[in-house]
Amino acid sequence: MLESLLEQLDPIFSKIQTHQFLLSIVHICEILLIGLIVLKLVDAGLKGIWARVSSHDILGRTRVEQRTETLRHIVRSVGRIVIWGAAIMMIIHEFGVDTGPLLTGAGILGLAVGFGAQALVKDVITGFFILLEDQYGVGDSVRIGDLEGVVEDMSLRTTILRNFEGHIHVIPNGAVSSVTVTTRDWARAVVDITVPHNVEIARLFNVLEGSESLIAEKMKDQVLDKPRILGIEKFSDEGATVRMAVKTLPLKRAEVTREWRRLIREVLDKEGIELSQKKEI
Repeated sequence: MLESLLEQLDPIFSKIQTHQFLLSIVHICEILLIGLIVLKLVDAGLKGIWARVSSHDILGRTRVEQRTETLRHIVRSVGRIVIWGAAIMMIIHEFGVDTGPLLTGAGILGLAVGFGAQALVKDVITGFFILLEDQYGVGDSVRIGDLEGVVEDMSLRTTILRNFEGHIHVIPNGAVSSVTVTTRDWARAVVDITVPHNVEIARLFNVLEGSESLIAEKMKDQVLDKPRILGIEKFSDEGATVRMAVKTLPLKRAEVTREWRRLIREVLDKEGIELSQKKEI
């Protein structure tokens, strides 16, 4: 009799199991669909945020777009990992698997990896904020600690500098504690000359004004404003030191400085004004 009863109930149990299986499939599809929608919303939201940030940025459009796209890609990648990780755990739970031990194991593994990769995590976090705050970028001339050069490439983990001799310096972003950027928006070419005490200062200034006009005309594409004589910087045993300065394009400071020195030497020689013998310019 018991066997007969089981035979009668078997179709009912089969229908229940099939129904539960179909419900699980539907739930899984819902989870995947919600995950995709959330990813799309996150990506669209990031696009809007970075668009508003970049629209008020004073830097070049290309650089701003490159920086914001890099940051958006990073945040989107992290969001994708989190969302799909949660979706996978929910799908596993739908099949009746207890996710508690899995979460515990994942937490222990994450803790172990975190302890073992502290330096890497520090590099990545520091690199993210360097990009977010636009502290410096590719093409900038920077000084990081005792190293100086042009930023040739940068990622979340490292900054790569190439110095004047062509040497490459690979610097972990976590080691960047302070940065001096020498090419942001504009630079200043400064020229000091020292003349003996017997040189008449008023005459010297008149002669130097001629060099200002020459450098402003000759390098008008590199000079951003009118060259100026700032005045006497100091007195010393060698004579009086006069300082001149002019704003230039960021990467043209050295070129303008060298050319201005050459022009100054020419006008001084033409007027018979000698420079101090113990002072180089």
